[in-house]
Amino acid sequence: MFSVTIKDKGVRDLIKALPKSAGRAAEIALDKTAKDIKQAEIEEVKRVFDRPVRYTLNSLRVTPTRNHQMRASVWFKEPDRMGQHYLVPQVEGGPRKTKGFERALDDKMFIPGKFARMTRAGNVSPGQIRQILSVLGRAERYAGYQANITARSRRRNKKPRDYVYIKKRRGRLLPGIYERFVTRRGLTKKARRAAMAKDGSSVYQRGRSRHRAIRARGLRPVLLEGRQKKPVKPLLDFYGVAHRVFDKEFIRHFNQALDRQLRL
Repeated sequence: MFSVTIKDKGVRDLIKALPKSAGRAAEIALDKTAKDIKQAEIEEVKRVFDRPVRYTLNSLRVTPTRNHQMRASVWFKEPDRMGQHYLVPQVEGGPRKTKGFERALDDKMFIPGKFARMTRAGNVSPGQIRQILSVLGRAERYAGYQANITARSRRRNKKPRDYVYIKKRRGRLLPGIYERFVTRRGLTKKARRAAMAKDGSSVYQRGRSRHRAIRARGLRPVLLEGRQKKPVKPLLDFYGVAHRVFDKEFIRHFNQALDRQLRL
């Protein structure tokens, strides 16, 4: 957290000489400088990271001066169900915190696999995350409400997916989340027709058929376990940006505010 406080000796002397006018001017200047720092940090996030999402850009918060304490602060909001914002390691180092869906998957860290559905911002699709957790029976740990797939919802689903969680390496298969899909190898023509989707794609189908349902044989990687608790090399010069903005803007804001206060 960066606290915006008064360091200039001349400003402190003015507050002693003109406690009411200069004190109020200092509070106004601190709050305005904190807002300038917040905007500069947002621009730095845009510069450092590739296509940050709106949620990330809106994650900074300004706490204004209160009770004449002559201190404002700029820091990250505490996200839901997390004790620390995910950008804090990018400022102070240390391992990143696990995400909500990762905590539902045994608190492991994952990286996208070849068959993960990605958003434009480069993140795994939230819909696919919910789908994986629902199929694996882990959704309620993540969502906080009943969301796991049931036999009834499985029958209603026209395009169900089948995921498997491999926790230990099996030959060439690394630990992670894999999606089952139908392979032609080892299946008769009649069995392939029973397992094929209505649109002709080779997606595993649990739909009702006069043939016995065929469990998909192929596995394709969606999420793979990454290096656990790997220290993050900080990329965001949060404090450096804050100090530069403070040195540039505070006195200007203070002089403008003091001039208005003395005119009252």
